[in-house]
Amino acid sequence: MIQDPILIVDDEVEVRSALLEALTSHGYSAEAVASSEAALVRLAERRFPVVLTDFHMPGGRSGLDLINEVRLRFPDTLCILITAYATLDTSIEAMKRGAYDLVQKPFRLAEVEMVLDRALDHAALLQKVRLYQTELEDRILSRTRALQEAHHEALALCDLSLQALDAPGLPEGLNPLLDRIASRWQPAGLGCYRRGEQGNLVCLATRGPVPLPPSLDRPLPGPLKAPDLGYAENHFLPLGNAGWLYLGFPERSAFSESDPAFLLLARHLELLLRVM
Repeated sequence: MIQDPILIVDDEVEVRSALLEALTSHGYSAEAVASSEAALVRLAERRFPVVLTDFHMPGGRSGLDLINEVRLRFPDTLCILITAYATLDTSIEAMKRGAYDLVQKPFRLAEVEMVLDRALDHAALLQKVRLYQTELEDRILSRTRALQEAHHEALALCDLSLQALDAPGLPEGLNPLLDRIASRWQPAGLGCYRRGEQGNLVCLATRGPVPLPPSLDRPLPGPLKAPDLGYAENHFLPLGNAGWLYLGFPERSAFSESDPAFLLLARHLELLLRVM
């Protein structure tokens, strides 16, 4: 069963009815109207990939006029012109107006079906191309927005780092960057640590309703594990060789240690710890 609908346009009720009955009986989905004006109204209501229109329709727009209007208003719809005046001039004019093909009267139904099948295949291909173009444009737009957001994020972090360098001390310099982490990922516990003179880890700055320990015992050799500070989810991340960052969440969160935005911010923290 061919599902894509065809719109038949013919002012002669006998021809219109005969075409509609013949095509539907052969599995096509089709509708029929009596004028170009009615066709334009129907095209505005529903998508028809193919229009099969008579050339000569007294009292209204001709088939050529309809084809020209369809090309302007519904560029994805292909028009096939049925005419008893298939002269060279008529054919050239029809192609100029945007006709996909012509069928000359009198015609056999097999001829019409052959042209319709070719037009329907072509229309389906045009639709796929249009959908692909739309999808590609959406991807490009989304990627452009993501790059713009990353650019703005990088500039904002540079501004915060410059402000930090003017701070009277390291804890004050860390505050703007920690505030940004707290605002974006909203951990309940947040602290920045570095190794102290005794080998233990000293808290330089902290955030959260419950203060984090001012120091942590020196970890055993091997990978540094996140300390259990009373939160359901704990993250303890190295800032290069300059320090560590702790994030605690009361329940499972959407935070990811590999989030590019977080990694960029963590590098700024590391830079600040190294410089100050």
